[in-house]
Amino acid sequence: MENLPVEIVRAIFLELCSFPTTFPLHKSEPRLLVTRVCSRWRAIALSMTALWASYRIDGDSMGSCSSPQPGPIHAWISRAAQFPLSFVFRGPSPMIIDLRHSTGC
Repeated sequence: MENLPVEIVRAIFLELCSFPTTFPLHKSEPRLLVTRVCSRWRAIALSMTALWASYRIDGDSMGSCSSPQPGPIHAWISRAAQFPLSFVFRGPSPMIIDLRHSTGC
């Protein structure tokens, strides 16, 4: 994978935005996993503000957590830098609350 051009690696990483983000954040979160593969992948992922600007949270992924810890969430959001944030919350009912400001990912 070291021979893949950065543009292709970035395109692959952007596909991770389609996975729901689980809270509280867990080390198995796909966007966090790619930062642990190798130093090249970590550098690429952390430089991609769009990768950290999109949040799709499904109601059933919240588990029993009623109040996520702010530290990891703050770090996640800070990685988005000036990129517009996009939040999509899906509850257990058919109702969807979409607070999208931008189409980040």
